[in-house]
Amino acid sequence: MKKLLLTAAAILATLNMFAQATFQGSVDFVTTGSGKFVTDPTGANAAGSAYKVALYWGPNGTTDDRNLTQIGAAANMSSGLSAGYFNGFGRTITYPDTVASAPGAVLAFQVRGWESKGGTLTSYDSALAAGAGTGKSAIFTMDSADPAVPTDFKPSVGGAPGFTGFQIAVPEPSVIAFGLIGAGALLMLRRRK
Repeated sequence: MKKLLLTAAAILATLNMFAQATFQGSVDFVTTGSGKFVTDPTGANAAGSAYKVALYWGPNGTTDDRNLTQIGAAANMSSGLSAGYFNGFGRTITYPDTVASAPGAVLAFQVRGWESKGGTLTSYDSALAAGAGTGKSAIFTMDSADPAVPTDFKPSVGGAPGFTGFQIAVPEPSVIAFGLIGAGALLMLRRRK
């Protein structure tokens, strides 16, 4: 029995050595009052539930936005005098010790926005697939706060030096698509003759 208990304890100790610790960081998904706007396809400030934004994160040093993960639900753009701004409130990121070795680390972030088309497009990817207006910020880094320390300052997206705002734009038809349409028209004309 003692051998069995010692073996089980040794196995648990070994597994613990290889287990990853997790940490958390928190940020405010807010731009209100920052002077950094999200604009619609006409260049006006995006407003209301017609436009949505979401916050994405990755390890510090991430340069490919396909490696970023969405944090929490999407938020509507503000309206009225606050058009162009958003307030998605606080977001908490849980990450393994392979990303950073302490809570409240510097992480990579990106904001993505899209036309919601009456609420039918609920994600950036669905808007992109539907050909609706989409846009995204450059990837920027920002320190996060340790949520376990109440006095740790929670930074906001609008206050991050690397976040400059962006435009939600309707995608242009590709040159290849126009080429294919032209080639098809020429074939149709040739058949008529």
